[in-house]
Amino acid sequence: GAWDLPVAIKRVRASLNLPEGERRLETLSGGELRRVDLAAKLIQHPDVLLLDEPTNHIDTRSITWIEGFLARYAGTCVLVTHDRYFLERVVNRIVELEFTRVYAFPGSYGRFLEYKAQVETAEARSEHNRQALLRRELAWFRRGAKARSTKQKARIQRLDQVEEQGPPIEHREFMFELPPPERLGKLILEARKVGFCYGELTLFDNFNFVMRRDMRVGILGPNGCGKTTLLRVLMGIEAPASGHVKIGDATEFLYLDQAHEDIHPDVTVLDYVSEGAMKWDIGKRRVYIPGYLERFFYDRATLHAPVGTLSGGERNRLHLAKKLLLGGNFLVLDEPTNDLDLYTLRLLEETILGFDGCALIVSHDRYFLNRVCTHMLVFEEDGHIAEIAGNYDDYLLYAERRAKEEKSAPREKTRIAAAAKDGPDKPRRLTYLEQREFEEMEGCILEAEETVAAGEAAISVPGFYERDHTQVREALGALDAAKRRVEELYARWEELEARN
Repeated sequence: GAWDLPVAIKRVRASLNLPEGERRLETLSGGELRRVDLAAKLIQHPDVLLLDEPTNHIDTRSITWIEGFLARYAGTCVLVTHDRYFLERVVNRIVELEFTRVYAFPGSYGRFLEYKAQVETAEARSEHNRQALLRRELAWFRRGAKARSTKQKARIQRLDQVEEQGPPIEHREFMFELPPPERLGKLILEARKVGFCYGELTLFDNFNFVMRRDMRVGILGPNGCGKTTLLRVLMGIEAPASGHVKIGDATEFLYLDQAHEDIHPDVTVLDYVSEGAMKWDIGKRRVYIPGYLERFFYDRATLHAPVGTLSGGERNRLHLAKKLLLGGNFLVLDEPTNDLDLYTLRLLEETILGFDGCALIVSHDRYFLNRVCTHMLVFEEDGHIAEIAGNYDDYLLYAERRAKEEKSAPREKTRIAAAAKDGPDKPRRLTYLEQREFEEMEGCILEAEETVAAGEAAISVPGFYERDHTQVREALGALDAAKRRVEELYARWEELEARN
């Protein structure tokens, strides 16, 4: 099948958004190198494909392609990943390493969660029975039973064995420390007709956006489209090429960059976080930094180890642990989930959901975006950024509807062209019922616009997105339907007015 290789290379280059073929490897970024390496492995079609975090630094479109590739893959694939959507759609068996033990579960991520819950329930029941046995045996022992007979000695030995068995190992509970944020002002962040260019390349143009209270906005787009640049422009770090950005006086950004630029590999873990101060005041509490870090699985020996000796996940968790201590009322997170384990991911999600402020989040973790986001900003072609009310699933519905509209557009153009070729029909005058409809149209449009205004006011209420997910989806769906109704009424009004 070597004759198919050029076609396979072309397909995988387009699907994984690889850099130009003439680029030398030493000129590529870390993310670009990962994608090139992944592409080289995939087109070899080995009997056993070993992938370590294949979705890190890869955009959503490429991840979707990899999912389809692996679903059709004829060989065996063993992969390490914390991408929960990826696990759900690709794997048919999950092996978990926990507390030096190995658990194997058949099925997808959803089935894994069910099996894991059953295991934990069985362990809790076993521990309950062990405690009950201990209480009975201790009560017998305290009554002064004489240990002369062989039966009594065996009973005492069993008591010792049950005591030595101990309870099941549990995860240490820890939380990210985030100081209570200052109250946001009426103006939080506003962008008007903002654009940004690199030479002749336009990253985005004519971008309008208003941040409101309790909004958590996910930013999605292919690698290199300008997501990080958009964050920096909105924070005022970089000046836009056109338009302007207004930042509220009370807005205080807490920025977690993707590159971890402030981490020096030779600095110790403790020095990196403490910056020389063993205790930090967090709101009205004082936090002892070594104790705080120990809760994040950095033991006493690790505290004095250089940051450069940590794994990617340990460095990312350390970066989060330090930066969140700094506080702010506007979180700006650039790829915060890379290399994080599932436990830390869930903890970060709960921290963001409980945060009493706003957030802008660049991420390709679709499960994460679904859990935390109330709105989405999606980079589309020609520098356009679409704003969508809802989470990643709502974006998929938007994309599906948009694809159907684009598919039907050529047919509509063909129909119009054919009608023009045949010559314009003589305008038909309004019937009696159409005349009545035209006269009442203005009132109908006003009523429909009031419905839209009421829907927008309802979703702007603080805490709206903390409600039951079904209620939120229904409210957002009703608002979209009301907006479409307004557009349909205006189109109908123009049609009737042209014939009046």
